[in-house]
Amino acid sequence: MSDLIMRAEQGVLGALLADPNQPLITDNLISDDFSHPAHRAIYNAILDTPATGEDPARIVAAVVAIVDRPDVDTNLLNALAAAAPDDQRVRAYSQIVIQAAFDRDTIDFAEPYLTAATQATDPVARDALVRLGQALTAQAETFAPASTIDPDQALSLPTVVALAAADLHPEDAIIADLLQHPEQARDVAAWLTSDVFTTDERRLTYELAVSIAYDHDPIDAVILAWNVERAREIQSLWAPHQRLPETLNHYTHLARLEVTAVAVGTAVTIGHDLVSEHVTVTLTRSASAAEAAATARSAEVEGPVAGLEPPRESSPTLDAPRIEL
Repeated sequence: MSDLIMRAEQGVLGALLADPNQPLITDNLISDDFSHPAHRAIYNAILDTPATGEDPARIVAAVVAIVDRPDVDTNLLNALAAAAPDDQRVRAYSQIVIQAAFDRDTIDFAEPYLTAATQATDPVARDALVRLGQALTAQAETFAPASTIDPDQALSLPTVVALAAADLHPEDAIIADLLQHPEQARDVAAWLTSDVFTTDERRLTYELAVSIAYDHDPIDAVILAWNVERAREIQSLWAPHQRLPETLNHYTHLARLEVTAVAVGTAVTIGHDLVSEHVTVTLTRSASAAEAAATARSAEVEGPVAGLEPPRESSPTLDAPRIEL
């Protein structure tokens, strides 16, 4: 998931390069919140650059001069500024950066508790400290790897290639429509349940897409992929043996869905088809199950019961005396 964290960090930096006067970012993030060393350097340079009266081009030039890294140049910073998320989405991107930094730091929180446990004389207190330290360690082992960027990873923006709309899986087309036209979420959620999706990955992605867009929160490939991966990691933490299968890179896949043109209302049209198909399959299975159950019950009634003999009816014989009344 490091490419997802990379894109979130680049989105925050791009927003600041386009408009450095963003206290929502600068008042809540520190340079250590960025995983990639180049991003930390860029962020510090932006903070050190006077923004008053400066246009973005001058800000970019000043940052390049301060950073003095071969992988940070004018072309890269201009590209970051051009691809910056809007004000609503940059808030979500900032939250992703902060949460990822917390994930990386969690292992540091565990060490004092484990150290204190070795010095505790009270068995009850020692056990409590050990459990807390182990819980923090497990959390760090689950979340930190996906929140860490390889320091040697290239800084270039990812190239996203759109799919042909005709090649989209119907369930992916629904998710693509919600990514591009999230205002449909409330209407679709009223009748399109995730039961109609055929894989756990698409089912989870659809549920989260609807959940985010339902309350008009900002959504795009980065935000949705972060929520999908987060849900998977939480599932892995609390139920390791029930971890959802993973067959694709969610950010890369969702980024492609985001740029693959689909008509408004695709989610409704295809959703109705999927619901109809789901109902037909469910009814067919129910009818087959009912028929099998009826057949089994009939066999039980008609067949002999093992170990029991049917009662024999006595019939009158000629030798039997008649009883006169």
